[in-house]
Amino acid sequence: MRIWFFSLICLGMLEASPISVPLLDVEGERGTIEAPDVKVGMSGFVVRHFDATHSSIIANARVEQVNSSTNRATVHLSPYDGLKQNSLPSGLWNPKKSDEVVIAYDYARALVIAPNDDTYTMLTKSIQNVEWVHPDTYATYLSHEGHPTPLVEDFHRFCTSSSVGLLFIQSTDTLFTLDCKNFALLQIAPSQTQTKESMTPFYTRVPTIRSAWWGEGSSKLKNYDPYYLEQIALKNPKNKELYELTKAKFGEKSALLRHFDLKDQ
Repeated sequence: MRIWFFSLICLGMLEASPISVPLLDVEGERGTIEAPDVKVGMSGFVVRHFDATHSSIIANARVEQVNSSTNRATVHLSPYDGLKQNSLPSGLWNPKKSDEVVIAYDYARALVIAPNDDTYTMLTKSIQNVEWVHPDTYATYLSHEGHPTPLVEDFHRFCTSSSVGLLFIQSTDTLFTLDCKNFALLQIAPSQTQTKESMTPFYTRVPTIRSAWWGEGSSKLKNYDPYYLEQIALKNPKNKELYELTKAKFGEKSALLRHFDLKDQ
């Protein structure tokens, strides 16, 4: 089997080192940073430096808007959930001006969701400077959760606990690059593979993913492509590029288009 990429996978912003910049100002749940290399959807966290030797992560940060003319970006701030430990006290600090914002901290580690072994092998060999977390590890996590159909929340929890920053999903001759912790779509790259049967829920050497007795995610995934496309659309309803791609591939009457909201664009 062979795979062709009809456009270069532009990984410059993904291969870069973590971006560390100060908060310029904070208003409620939003702050402003100056960072020319960020994209909407990229995630990170806020660090409070108490003195020269003591610091703590105090909040999550997600790039919400980017102004290319000023190189400034708006970040949404939320409680940090990367190191949950209910037995220990937690700080009550709110982000403020001059706190450090770190974006794309875990983007050197990635997970691939591929329909078969050939596609997985070709993708991991084609994309450089990434430490791959094998899908067997994720499949084992899903088996523990009893979810043979992976939920967006499963990706979030797994990637948060495993320090995985990027998620690549190969589907319908397209490679989608997402932030693994919030499922924000960062990049779309056309690709084409020869037809081969798709494994569900994805390529893994784990023979069986255990099912819970009931609940969301407990049923076996039947169709690979439609499921992942729907999950991406649900978490990225304002992405015009994704909307146009979906319409081109499935037509203007596709049920997937109902998930988009492009009224303000």
